[in-house]
Parts: sequence; C-alpha cells; structure tokens
Amino acid sequence: MSERRKDNRILRLIALLLLAVFVNCDIQSRFSCYNHYLAGIHSSSVLPIAGHHSSVPSNVQCIFENDVAFTEVHSALENSHHVLTKKSVNFQVPDLYHLREIVRRSQCTQTLTVNWKNTPETGRGGIKVVSLLNETTKIEYSGEDRQDFLFDESFAGVRHLIPDEDDYEFNPTVTTTRLICKHYTQSECLVRGKFEVDLEANLEWSYAFAFKTDTTNQTLFSLRCGDMSSEVRLENDFFIRADGSAPVAVGHLSDATWHTAIVKHSEPDSHYLKIDDFPEIELPKAINDDTDKTITLTIAVNGNIQLIDPTDTNDDCMYSFDKPQKRLQETVNTRTMCVGCGCSKLSGTFDGLSKCDEDEEGSYSLRRDLDRLSFLHFEDPFNVDSSGSAIPAISTSFKSDSDVGLIFFGYWQNFNGKGRLQVYYHYDLISAVYCKHAEDEECSGCSIRNARGFGRDEWIQTILWGGGDEIHLAVDSSICRLQQSSNISLAEVYAIPQISQGAGLFVGGTWHEKKKRGLYRVEAEQKYFENTREKAPVLRGCVKDVFVRGVKMDLTTSFDSQKQAMLNEEYDSNAFAVRRDCQKCNPTCSEKTRCRSQGPLQASPMICDCADELQFNTSQGTCEKKRDSTPVALSTAFLSQNQVVLDVQNTKAILSKVWIKFALPKQINEAQTIVEFNSHRETLFNIKVDTEGTVTVQLHGQDSASRHLDLLDDRVHLLQLQRRTPMGTRHSAKKYDLYIDGYHTVVSDIGKLVLNNVSVSAAETTDEWSSVIIHDFGLSYEYDEQFAVSHPSNLIHQVDIHSQLLQYQIRAPDLSKTGILDDSLWEKPIFGSESEQSPVLESSPHGEIVDFTADIIEPEQLLSARWILYSLFLTVLLCLLILMCVVCYWCVLRPRSMRRTDSGSQRTIMRDSPDYAPVKMRRDSISGVSVDDDGSIGTDDTDLQAYRDIPSHRVKIYRESVSL
Repeated sequence: MSERRKDNRILRLIALLLLAVFVNCDIQSRFSCYNHYLAGIHSSSVLPIAGHHSSVPSNVQCIFENDVAFTEVHSALENSHHVLTKKSVNFQVPDLYHLREIVRRSQCTQTLTVNWKNTPETGRGGIKVVSLLNETTKIEYSGEDRQDFLFDESFAGVRHLIPDEDDYEFNPTVTTTRLICKHYTQSECLVRGKFEVDLEANLEWSYAFAFKTDTTNQTLFSLRCGDMSSEVRLENDFFIRADGSAPVAVGHLSDATWHTAIVKHSEPDSHYLKIDDFPEIELPKAINDDTDKTITLTIAVNGNIQLIDPTDTNDDCMYSFDKPQKRLQETVNTRTMCVGCGCSKLSGTFDGLSKCDEDEEGSYSLRRDLDRLSFLHFEDPFNVDSSGSAIPAISTSFKSDSDVGLIFFGYWQNFNGKGRLQVYYHYDLISAVYCKHAEDEECSGCSIRNARGFGRDEWIQTILWGGGDEIHLAVDSSICRLQQSSNISLAEVYAIPQISQGAGLFVGGTWHEKKKRGLYRVEAEQKYFENTREKAPVLRGCVKDVFVRGVKMDLTTSFDSQKQAMLNEEYDSNAFAVRRDCQKCNPTCSEKTRCRSQGPLQASPMICDCADELQFNTSQGTCEKKRDSTPVALSTAFLSQNQVVLDVQNTKAILSKVWIKFALPKQINEAQTIVEFNSHRETLFNIKVDTEGTVTVQLHGQDSASRHLDLLDDRVHLLQLQRRTPMGTRHSAKKYDLYIDGYHTVVSDIGKLVLNNVSVSAAETTDEWSSVIIHDFGLSYEYDEQFAVSHPSNLIHQVDIHSQLLQYQIRAPDLSKTGILDDSLWEKPIFGSESEQSPVLESSPHGEIVDFTADIIEPEQLLSARWILYSLFLTVLLCLLILMCVVCYWCVLRPRSMRRTDSGSQRTIMRDSPDYAPVKMRRDSISGVSVDDDGSIGTDDTDLQAYRDIPSHRVKIYRESVSL
C-alpha cells in the first residue's frame, strides 16, 4: 500500500510539472463574486457561483472595482409582465437558499418600474411585491402612469407579485433591473496575526482561508499532529515550497492582493493544498491519520487573513473565536502594504523590479514600417555559466494594439557553445523558447494563455529569468517553467546571427530583410541580418522598464548607442521606426477600447477603435453606440422586400470584424438563411438557423461551425467573426475567431476576395414571436500593413449595416416582444480551456415567471443563520432545566418520600376495607420470627407477599400474641 501511494505521488508531481509547461487553469465555482475576488481574480467577467461545491453552478456577471466586488443576478422580470394573477419570479441563480444568503450578507439594490397603461378605478389596480427575504411592499396607483421604486437591503430581489384583484385588466405592468449586490471586506472575519484550527486527523475535511501579503520568503501555514508536522512556505514571490521539496510555480502571491488557500484531507495519509485556481498540490510529508488525535492547522502570514470557510462565514465569523478548536493570537500591525509601483518582485534577481502601470516616463513607441527597422538592442545582456549557456534576467513592460508581436529575441556565441531565446505573443498565448547548442540544438519552452489576448492596449509585464533547468517565464501574475518537449515549434523563432560573436538582446523587434537600403551600416547589416522572411513581427506599441542582467536600463542612452553603432547617419531621427514616449488619443478612450493609429503611415492620427465595444467612430473622434432601440424583424410582415441587398463600399482596408445582435423566434417552422456576405464572384460566408435553433456559419458553402441555442431563451444573442493577424506570410496561418455569445471556435479565413454586398433574408412570418429580430449589425475594417499603405481608404473604419436595413422597414416591432438585452451573455470568458468537454462559461438563463409558489422558509429564518443558533441555544437550555428537575426529583425528593413510607409500614400495614375479618399468620413461620423492640412480631417477605396478593381494598391486620 505504501509503495502504491508513493507511485501515485510521483505521478501527481509529474502531472503538476507538465501543467507548468502550458498554463491554462479552469476556474472553479465559488459562493459569490466576492469569493472570486479573494481568489485573485480582479478582471470583471462572467464567473460561476454555487452555494456548495456539489451544487450546480450559475454563471453570473462579476464586477470588480478597486477593493469592492459586485455580484449581478438577472431575473425573469427584466422582461415586462402584466400582473393579472399571483406569480413567482425565478432568478439566474435557481438555488433560492443560496441567493437569499448572498442578499443577506451584502448590500443589494434593485429598481422596480410599474406602468399603468390605463387608469384603474379608485382603490383598484394595486399589487403587493414580496422580496426574497419576505419583505412586502404595497403599491397602488397614485395618479402617475409610471412609478419607479428603488429596493435595497432586505427589500431587494422581487420574488412574488400578488395583485389585489385577479384578472383585472387595469392592473399594472412591471419590470425590474438586475439585482446588484455589493460586497465589502467583512471586518468580523479579518485576522491580523496567527490563527489555529483543530481538525480531526482520521476524517475527511477541508479548510479555506484567504490571505494578503506583500512579503515573500515566509511561512504560509503548518500542520501539526503529535510529533509530526508539515510546513508550507511562500518563496521568491511566485513559488510554494512544502517541507523542503522542490518549489512549485503557482503565481504572484506576494502582490498585496487577496488569494485563497484550501487545505484538505481526502485520502489516507495525504493532504493537499489548492491556491486560487491552480491545480491541487500534494504535500510531500505524510501525516498519519490512523489516530484519534487532532491535526492543528496554524496560519501565520505577515499580512492579513480573511476567514472564508463555511464553518466561519455561516454565522458571519461572530463565534469563530469563541470555539475551543479555533484560537487567535492577534498582533498589532500598523505597517501599510505596498501599492502599485511600490511593490517589488524577484528581489533576489532584479534590482527594483515592479509593475508600474501609471508611470509612462521613459517609454518608447515602436511602429511597423516597410522601410525601417523598429527595435531596441542591448549588447552583452546575459551572464553565461560554465557550460556556455546564458542565464537570462530580463524584463520589460509592453502594451500593443496588435494581437501578434515579438517581445524578446536574444542570442549568444562563445567558445563553449551558442544559443538563442525568444519571447513572443500571438493572440491569446505568450510563448518562451530557449535553445542551446552542444552537438545538437536542445530547446525548452512554455506558454501562458489569457483568453482576453495580449493586444489589449494595456501594460503587460513579461519576465524571463533563471538558469539550467530552472528557467521561468512570468507574465503579470502568471508563471510557467520552461521544459524540454518535442512539440516546441521553431518555425517562428529567429536564427542566431552567423558571424556575430558575443551576445545581444533585441526588444520589441529584430533585424529582418524589410528595410530601406542606405540607412544602416554595412557591417551592422552583415552582423545581424538573417536573409529570411519576418517571423514574429515588430511589437506595434510601447515598451518601458527594460531590465537587462537584472538592472533597469536607461533607454535614452541605450538607443543613442544603438543609433551610433548601426546607422550611417547616427543623428537621423527617421532611420528607426522608434519614437520616444507613447502616442495617446484625444479624447481618451474608454477602458475596453484600444487607442490605435488610424492608418499604416507614421503621420496617421491616433483614434479609439470603437469596434472593440461594437460601436462606431464619429467625425469628432468619439464613439457612438447604437442603443438597440429600433430592432428589425426579418419578416415579410415588417420588411418591404423578401431579400434586402445592401452594397458595401470598396476599400483597401481589411475586413476585421463582423457582429450581429439577434433574437431567435420561439418556434421555427422552416430553416432560414439570416444573412449572406458576397463578393462579385461568390458567397464568402453565410449565417443560417434551423428548426431546432442551431446557428451555423458556412464559409465558401461549407459548414465551418455551429452552436445550438435555446429557442425559449428570451435574451438577445451576439455573433462575432473576428480576424486573427497571421504569424508570418503563410496563408494557412490566416484564421477567424467565431464567437456566439460565450462560445468560441476558430474558422478559416475568407480569403483575399473583397466583400461587396450583404444580403438579408426575410421569412414569411406574421409576428415578432415567429421572426428573427436584428438589434445591431456592423462591420469593422482595419488598415493593411503590407499593401496600399498610402491609399486613402486604407484606414480603420466601421460600417453600420443596421441603419441601412432600417430603411426597408415598413412596420416597427413591439419592443416587449423583441428579446432581453443582457450584455453579460456576450462576455468573453477570462479563462479559456482547451478541453472540448469543458462547459461554455457564459451567463446563465434568467429563469421564468411561474405560478405562485409559496416559499418554504419562514420569515424569521430568512433574516440570519443566527436564528438557528439562537433556537438551538434555547432548546439546549430547556433540556438542561428539565434534566436538572429530573435529577433533583430522583436524588433528593424521592429518597425522602421513601424513608417516610418505610417508617410507617414497620408498625401497621393498612388497607382501607372494613369488610374483611382478621387474618392470622401461618404457625409454621412463627418459629422463624423475631420480636421487635416494641414487642411486635416481624414479618418475613413471604408473609408480606401474601398480604399483597389479597384481592381486597381494605384489610386490617391485627397482631397476635405468641407464646414462646
């Protein structure tokens, strides 16, 4: 058995190391968005929540702003409802026990809108609104056709609608907004110091807590059982080390933000640790659980601890410190934690390395240019070990509007060997490759995935450091370890310059064949030039905070030295497509909109790409959003033509995005082509829907991808087709990303054919419920960097197809029948998964309005879990009182009563019956009797039993004189 457990631990360790090669963690469900925030997630997104780990999760929108988390829950009442009879409202979270607890623990708000289409008679038309926590609000007509009510605290969350009078046609129509619950850090559950918990050694258990620290190289927690103990430490900011074993790269844990740790015991003699969404780590030191002893979990962090285990939070941590199995040793800590630029990392390797997004001083912008090179170059950037291998300690922060770019390319050649390294990103992956030559080239690598991509025009910090078999890549808070693998592709990795000796590092780009002759020195060209195509292209954007050999570089001095070494005219400011400072947009772009150059030329102005938020650029440089107030029904009853053909103006720019917001009919009797995209020669692609609700995208007449949608779901869906920038010039690398709500897949490129028109089909239907409804329809173009760079149409721009389609509408649909707009359904997940079996992480349905269903829970129980504890306390107290009464009776009162009874029976045994004659004792027993002190004859047990057997009620026994 012990050998089998040892083998299992080895297999788990191997699997854990393989996970470091390709970092892509699936996210687990948690109690609320606040718990996700405590697990290190700070990007707003759709996330799963559940009341228990075995419950079916619900995907809801989570918003994170500063230190506050918001949980947004939709309900079926977001679609207007005419209150004619008693109804109950279901929510996006079907587990009402869970939802009520969220409302109880947080500050929730919800707005109810009541509309009276017709004026009711006096005293009629009123309704009662009952909340999740059983609070009732009476609403009556007050002379205004519309009334808005803001419900908060226990009144938030409309659960029941009860009209004063059923089937009264003048009863109002009601709608609600989403339920927004605001969470704060619970001061009752906040611990500063050491916290101990006693757990049963021979039972399955788990204990969760959150921690926040800005200090590395410290003990996180320890387990102790008798003479056995196990210790887990934080090391070098990113690593967990258990009991002196090899460190495991987890993520940036000393970043002064919250992280969640779960310690669990689920297998014999085995204990596990889970940090945030990183896979479980088995603690190497076994603690024998074949004992009746307790295991003491001691949590001691130089920072803050938040109690989040259900054993603590079920009573708001009010009694956690009063339990004997939980002990607190709180310390007075007046030190404030670091913030932003003041938080250093990897201090043993780098001098003053931190992620400083706010400070852009000393940054340089790089552009892609057909004639000029664009990079920063540094000589002698690595230490080299005895085997001739480089020991990198390099870092930079970059931001780019492109989804592909080169971050680092380094090389070294010496007498002991040579090698190369490269860090680059493409779409949602940042990859690092490290190769060294001995007899053959041996390469190791790893990748870090971010489902949002890396071309977001946001600062991203990239670090590569280590030596030998311990080289790591860190991207912001994520980390992976480079490992040897046969699957590492070198197709996009630049070659080592053949005649260049020593070592060099290129940042943001490298030397390639696309350049203008005469600008650069011949000796520099011969030294660095590789006569191949450009592979990973120039990082189109900004770089700053470049560290080489662990020291921050002065980019101005380095760039001047670079120009002096490589240019024929060292003062030629136009020889490199590199400029000091980052270019900015005016006015400033919104958070989710990239600031980009409008065209490929250096003189092109900077604009906000409004297509990032499915909006349209205006002539003033701002973004205009279509409010979806005029949807179009694709029906012959609403459109003037069966087939509407909309021409698209020719342009030299590239079609980069197509988006359509649409609602499906409740029932589809016949398959329908929604829209076709055509060139002059052929159909490029089309979008169809069949009778079951399956939406299919066909490219060049072939099925490419499909997604089944629920026809009973009233929400408006979003389909996006977005172009990926190809890596290199291979046509096979050209792809499109297809999104249908939260579902994602990759499809082939539509080719070089130009889009000339869009054809929209109208079905022969009669009303909105049986028609496809278009809410928004747009195209987006971006400039071509390779061809027609000077053409005036080769610019970023958008085309509003929806507005053109409105011109053919002959009848406007009823807005109450066109679907519910829920932008959380369209959110792209922040965690992607390579597994096709993984469920799509998209917003859950809103639920339905159903016949009135009385809630089982009593109002008092809805207020707090403390009511249960209070009731239990009263019950125990009552039982103790009853027990004390019983003990007093048996131990005090009853013995006294028995003594009085015994003293009387020694003289007379009386039964109250005058009808019976005296009874004489048997002669045979006289010889055995004894004479009492008072002269009476004692009776034995047999005589007494005889008296008891007499079936009379009253018998008097007279004494007889006995002659001896």
